[in-house]
Amino acid sequence: MLKIKFDNTDDNEFTEIVKAIITNLILSLNPDEISIIRIKNWFDHKWLNYSGKEIREYETGKGAMIPFVLEPFWNKEITIPPFTPNRVLNESYYRLKGKVNPKFEELTHIWQRGTDNKKRLISEKTENGLCIWISSNTVTNGQGSLMVYQIMDSDILTWYVNIENKNGWKITKAKGIDKNNALLIAQKNVL
Repeated sequence: MLKIKFDNTDDNEFTEIVKAIITNLILSLNPDEISIIRIKNWFDHKWLNYSGKEIREYETGKGAMIPFVLEPFWNKEITIPPFTPNRVLNESYYRLKGKVNPKFEELTHIWQRGTDNKKRLISEKTENGLCIWISSNTVTNGQGSLMVYQIMDSDILTWYVNIENKNGWKITKAKGIDKNNALLIAQKNVL
């Protein structure tokens, strides 16, 4: 069974929901590889499919060009979300026995220019895997995030849920997945 490296900043109810989701995903999808990355603090839904910054030139309307402006960019092909390595608390890898994929065990988040991330496609990391990002510090924040990238052959499904403590921990927002489906996945012993 997977050992997720939670710590004393994580609320137990939050971690139980996250564990149930991950367990049910593994049982239903049977991935060859799984990476679980804990991110320092909460992150919002804008990180889903986010590729980084892109350089753009703009006309000022007065005949001059602004040399460049960095703007948020979402690539058509799904890239690895560009969290800076200093936000990564830990990263764990799991794979089926006998499965060898050196690319999968490379660090997911590396120091690079923000404009370089659009070349780091998630499909190059694994052909049949789950890449999961989990926020930390849920005790203080009163909320947490879970982001899932499911890679199966050439199909990539990405989704995000926000889990908040509102008189008990529950999924309050979902992006890329129907909230009711996310609630079903979060139930213990669904399968």
